[in-house]
Amino acid sequence: MVRRTTMVAAAGALALGGLAIGSAVQAVSPGFTDDRSANLSSAINSEKPRNVILLIGDGTDDSIITAARNYELGAKGRFALDELPFTGAMTTFGLKTGPNPDDYPINYVSDSAPTASGWSTGKKTVDSRISQGPSASDTTPGTDYDTVLEKYKLQGKRTGNVSTAEITDATPAAAGAHINLRACQGPADMANCTAAKKSNNGKGSIAEQLVDNKIDVLLGGGKQRYTQATDAGPTVLDYAKSDKLKYNVVENKDALDSVKTLDNGPILGLFTSGNMTPRYQPLVATAAGAGGPDTTCQTANRGTQPSLADMTDKAIKLLDNDKGFFLQVESAMIDKQEHASDICGAIGDVVELDSALKVAQAYQAKHPDTLIIVTGDHAHSTQIVGNGAGTTEGATGATGGKATTTLKTFDGDPMTVAYSTAPPNAPGASTSQSHTGSQIRVAASGPQAANVTGTIDQTDLFATMLGRTPSKVATPATPPTPAAPSARPALAVVADKKISAKALKTKGLRVSTSASAATSVKITLLKGSKVLATRNLGSAGGTAYLRARGSVKGAVKVVVTATGPGGSTSKTRSSAVTR
Repeated sequence: MVRRTTMVAAAGALALGGLAIGSAVQAVSPGFTDDRSANLSSAINSEKPRNVILLIGDGTDDSIITAARNYELGAKGRFALDELPFTGAMTTFGLKTGPNPDDYPINYVSDSAPTASGWSTGKKTVDSRISQGPSASDTTPGTDYDTVLEKYKLQGKRTGNVSTAEITDATPAAAGAHINLRACQGPADMANCTAAKKSNNGKGSIAEQLVDNKIDVLLGGGKQRYTQATDAGPTVLDYAKSDKLKYNVVENKDALDSVKTLDNGPILGLFTSGNMTPRYQPLVATAAGAGGPDTTCQTANRGTQPSLADMTDKAIKLLDNDKGFFLQVESAMIDKQEHASDICGAIGDVVELDSALKVAQAYQAKHPDTLIIVTGDHAHSTQIVGNGAGTTEGATGATGGKATTTLKTFDGDPMTVAYSTAPPNAPGASTSQSHTGSQIRVAASGPQAANVTGTIDQTDLFATMLGRTPSKVATPATPPTPAAPSARPALAVVADKKISAKALKTKGLRVSTSASAATSVKITLLKGSKVLATRNLGSAGGTAYLRARGSVKGAVKVVVTATGPGGSTSKTRSSAVTR
C-alpha cells in the first residue's frame, strides 16, 4: 500500500535561455528566475518514509562534484544531485581511542569506517571501527551499535547493500556488520580482530556478518573475501549458499539481469575479486603536470561487470514490496581514485553516482513515500586550481599543488586539478592522497527530506532515515497564485562531430544534453531511417555514449527530444563515422 503524499519537481532546474553549451559560454547567469518558495514549501512532507534509498559518494565533497560537473556538463550544467530540493552541509568528525570513556579526543579527519558508522548507528566512533563504539585501543572491541539496516530488517522490511568497492569494505560493512577494525574483511584477515572470530564465539569477519544478517540484496566486488575458509572449514561462499542462508550467487551482468525475484532466497552478487572497475581509465596527476588543454577521459573496459545504475535498478526491483525497504548504494571509486591522484577515475564515479540517483528518482516518481538522500562520507584532496592562462597572477603554469592534471572540459576550456596531501607518485612507488576534514554536501527529496537542510552532522541521518516524529507543517494563509501554463522544455545538445567505426562500436558516440522544464530526455542515433541506438535520460538530461552494432560508415544523425508538461522540443546533430 502506498501512502498519499505530494511530489513536486525538484526546484532550481537549469535555465538554458541564451546558453551555448560546449562552446564559448555567453555572459548570462545559469540560475533561476522565478521565486522558488512555493515549490520548496510544497516539497515538504513530514510523514515517515516507507522506503529509504541512501546514495553515498565515497570521498565526495563539493570540490570533486564541481570538477565532475565542469568536465561532464560544463560550468553552467547541473547534475541530478544538484537539483534535489533540499540541500545542507554535513560535518564528519570522529573520535580517537583513549583511556577515558567519558572524554574521547576529537578526530577532525576521519576515515570511511567511523563516518559510515555515524549515519548507520547515529553515534560517533573511532577510525577503522565498524558500527561499534570507541574503546581504549584499536584491537579492543567496543559496544555494538544497531544500524538502520538492522532496525528495518527487524520491522520486516527488505534490505539491500550495493557498492562498487568490495562489499566488505568500510562503507558497505557499516550497514550490516560490527567489528573493531575495518581490515578484518574475511576469515583470513582476522589477526587483529581475534575476539570477533567465530571460533571465539564472536560474530565472525565482515563477509560472514553481512550474510548472517540475511541482507536481501548484496551487490559489489570482493569475491576474494568470500572464497576464504571459515573457522568451521567451508568457504564463506559455500556457507552463504548453504541451506541455512540460501544465497543465490551471481557473478556478471547477464546473471544479475536474469534474477527476477527473491522468492528463491537472497542475492549475493560478487562481480570482481577486488574493487570494481571505474568508468574511466586512469589519468594520474604528476609533479610536472599530467594531461593538457586537449586531454579527455577515456572509457574503461569493464567487461561483464554491471554499472552502479544497473545494480541500483535491479536492487530496487527486487526489494520493492508493500512493507517497504532500505537500500544503501555506494559509488566507491571516487574516494579510491582520489587516493591515487586519478582525476578521471574519480570524475567517472561521480557520474555513476548521478546515474544511480536518476534510477532512484524514477522509482520515487511512482512511489512518493520514498526518501532519497545523497551525500558522501568525508571530504578529500581534489582541488580545482588556476592553470595560469588568464589568471590575475599572470602565471604561466598551475597555481598550486604538489601534483596536477589538466583536462578539457565540456565548455572546451582547460581545468587544472591539484593534489597536495601527499607527494606525487615516484617511478616504481605509490603514495596515497589523504582525506580532509571539511564539511560536505547532503541533499534529499521525499518524506522528511527537509531535515537535511542547514548544517547537520552525519549522525543526524540515522533518525531521519528511520523516520522522525512528524511535525505539523503550517498551511499558507493565502493560496499560492496559480502557476502559469507550462513552458515547452529548453534543450541544449552537443555531439561528437567525428568518430571512427571501431570507437562507435566500443566506446560510443558522446552526446551531452542539458534540459529544463522536461520530465524526460530521449536520444536516438540514426543512419538514414534505421535506428542504431537509443538512450533515455532523466529530466535534466546528461551525457550518454551511444554504441552501434555492426558496421557503420558515413553520416549519422543524433536526434534529442526533451518532453515535459508544456510539450516537447527536439534538436538534431550530425556526425561522421570514419574507418
